[in-house]
Amino acid sequence: MQTNDPLHGVKLAQILTELQTKHTWTAMGEKLGIKCFLNNPTQKSCLKFLRQTPWARSRVEILYLKTFCSKHPETSKLIRSILATQNNKQQTEVKKEPKKPSVIKSNDGFEWAKINNK
Repeated sequence: MQTNDPLHGVKLAQILTELQTKHTWTAMGEKLGIKCFLNNPTQKSCLKFLRQTPWARSRVEILYLKTFCSKHPETSKLIRSILATQNNKQQTEVKKEPKKPSVIKSNDGFEWAKINNK
């Protein structure tokens, strides 16, 4: 089965190696706003960071697509998809923030936290 995804079968290590060859660590750090590329970067440390940090990985994948896959017909769709996924995750995280419990004061000055089960 053939896929139209230009990232299909491309490992993160390969993406990082090709980008590092084309650009320098410093240039990638400045373009993408990722400090792990600026502070004594190694392939291993950067891979670890990117695997644990979805927003940074998205930026690296988008740079790879723009650099090496710009002529592929599905590239712009994939970039929009990555950005939409990232925006949806950010909106979901904002909604999941816990609400501060309301406080009920008793006559003797003690404060009770009211638990809302909604």
